[in-house]
Amino acid sequence: MKKVRGIERMMSMYRVKWWGISTLVLVMIMMAGCSSSSNQQASSQPNQSGTVENSATPMQSAAEPQGEPKKGGTIRVAIDADPPTLDWMSSPSSATTTVAYHIFEQLFTLDQNLTIKPMLAEDFKVSEDQKIYTIQLREGVTFHNGATMKAADVVASINRWGALSGVGRTMFKKVQEIRANDDYTVEIVMKEAYAPVLANMADPTQSLAVIPADIAKQADKAPLEDAQLIGTGPYQFDSWKRGQQIMLKRFDNYASREEDWGGLTGKKVAYADQLQFKIVKDTQVRFSGLQTDQFDYAVRMPKDLFEIIKSSPNTRPVLTKPDSWITVVPDKSQPPFNDVRLRQAINFALDMDKIGQGVYGPKDFYEVDGAVFFSDQKDLYTTEGTEGYNVYNPDKAKELMKQAGYDGKPIKLIATNSFDDHNNAAQVLMHQLTEVGFNVDLQYLEWATFLNAVNDPANFDLFVTGFPPTYDMTGLLWINPTFPGLYTSPKMDALVEEWTRTLDQGEKTKLLGELNKLMYEELPVIKFVNEVGLEASNDKLTGYQAWLSYRFWNVGIAK
Repeated sequence: MKKVRGIERMMSMYRVKWWGISTLVLVMIMMAGCSSSSNQQASSQPNQSGTVENSATPMQSAAEPQGEPKKGGTIRVAIDADPPTLDWMSSPSSATTTVAYHIFEQLFTLDQNLTIKPMLAEDFKVSEDQKIYTIQLREGVTFHNGATMKAADVVASINRWGALSGVGRTMFKKVQEIRANDDYTVEIVMKEAYAPVLANMADPTQSLAVIPADIAKQADKAPLEDAQLIGTGPYQFDSWKRGQQIMLKRFDNYASREEDWGGLTGKKVAYADQLQFKIVKDTQVRFSGLQTDQFDYAVRMPKDLFEIIKSSPNTRPVLTKPDSWITVVPDKSQPPFNDVRLRQAINFALDMDKIGQGVYGPKDFYEVDGAVFFSDQKDLYTTEGTEGYNVYNPDKAKELMKQAGYDGKPIKLIATNSFDDHNNAAQVLMHQLTEVGFNVDLQYLEWATFLNAVNDPANFDLFVTGFPPTYDMTGLLWINPTFPGLYTSPKMDALVEEWTRTLDQGEKTKLLGELNKLMYEELPVIKFVNEVGLEASNDKLTGYQAWLSYRFWNVGIAK
């Protein structure tokens, strides 16, 4: 994804009780930095006998590189952060995810239109009682160490994912058994019907990456070490100089699918000999390197560079959507914001249109939309229940502050100055809160320090972050009681539990409306706007197709 904008795509965000406090931080990072670059529309659930297509059309980048890919060369990518790990299962950091895409693969994943499709799975069926998922594996798939992928590897990988991933751990509360029926058949036996099984396994965040069984058992809950980064993807791990660069090389024995599905599945061809991911934290250096032919692709470009990128003869803008939505998270565990009236006061104090303009500039780069999910995710999107969004009313905010007994005590707002959008959002937020009478103490922290700070409620009353797309209600970070801000809600727990038992799309849409409504009633987070992200490529990349996040199979580099 891209930034998990907020906390980075928050970066590595999770690690606290649910995943552990450090996991929490990772999740937040994901949120913050997760500027997911998707040009699709729609996330559909597969049915019991296959997958559901939709008619969504990918959003095109501002300029599409032309030409047929050719083999050879090195694709040089300027990324903005050194990953905490390359173990896709262990970390939700976008810095981890976007490199790991190339090394590892899932049983099921997302196509170009955010529809769930098989990847390492060949086929599947679900029992009538919805409790047994029988998955037929593709044969002839080879790991980077030369071993053939079999059911024992998949079983071990699913079990490790169930212990490490937030989504996996949630699903595993309902799992009775994971078993191999033969070398190429895996069964997942649930204790009860649980509708999000395939959606959870297809989630590209802290993903169910299939790895060799011996490595899964050796690593257990620890992040994979460099020598253990063995997957089935079109590129394999080569080297990593921490803080400098990551090198991947073509996997010559890669077993590709043949379908033209795009996204993370379908046919994958590794045209480049190598992928070089250079860690370049400075935005201007990334852009300058693109202009001077040091890089072929650069992530997270400031919006004010759009026209320059567009008009330059050797660079092309890439618009990413859905990217993320930016937000402020109150600490709900103690005063003052354990009082919902003060959270409501914040909501009435904010003019979301002005926040969008102040943070992102031109309206092409933000959407004033109150829904939890993105409009591109057709089966997850509804505006029902969003009446509490963008209800700017300073007088109402002041009235609620008075009712709650707010006495002018300083409100500690923390944000990172490592990302322009977080920096700008905090400034606009402070200004609008000050206008209604909040006494705001804004403190900026460097990214790593910020991630540590949000783990302790004593360090903040409010913090600015961002959330990338999630692919099921069970994957929402902020509903977890151990996520920074410490939200607990019997109503939310009951809603999610009902969601997990629901297969009917009409009923699911109703529940999604109730999710929106509950978010604005209880305000565990106060959503600002959706971001449309900006990245850039040079004119040497051929075959590149914009999507939720960047990936470089089916892409060549002109020599």
